[in-house]
Amino acid sequence: MRTTALWSHLWNVRAPTQGLEDFRLEGRRADSGMLAFDDDGKPYRLSYNLEYEKGWEPRAFSATVRDARGSRSLALRRDGLHWFDGNGQKLPELSGSLDLDLWPTPFTNSPSIWRLFLNPGERREIEVVFIEAPQLTVRRMRQAYTRLDQTRYLYQNLDGSGFEAVLTLDEDGLVNRYPSFFQRL
Repeated sequence: MRTTALWSHLWNVRAPTQGLEDFRLEGRRADSGMLAFDDDGKPYRLSYNLEYEKGWEPRAFSATVRDARGSRSLALRRDGLHWFDGNGQKLPELSGSLDLDLWPTPFTNSPSIWRLFLNPGERREIEVVFIEAPQLTVRRMRQAYTRLDQTRYLYQNLDGSGFEAVLTLDEDGLVNRYPSFFQRL
């Protein structure tokens, strides 16, 4: 698979303008760079790389954030059911998670959907490694996807926020529309 995407960030009303992500997927490797805004409307640059195994399970992740406070990076690697940091230290709190979700990009929803290979009406709960920029904090999160029809999936955060959204995928299987948050240009 080889594709590119450009997403506009719609979610932050405090930002002076919309964020923008420039994304490329070649085979099972994703590379992206974006200009985004934190909750206070302050800008930051985020670049990330993701490598996936055959079944769309993440194998390696790296990201760098640059903002007014400086630069910080994060690297993670998965081997089987176990996750490791950039120094090779095992992260037992993440063990068993087969998916990775990075905020703020709509891309990381797609590999989870591809991996689950749901039939219409089918719902599955998953445990993900959730990474939140610009801080690059890492935690475990429960999520669910329900396939509504050929192109639409219901995403649900199961960790108490009650957040859910209907994601529309394009012919490449990438998120085309994530209401109130992202729009593919």
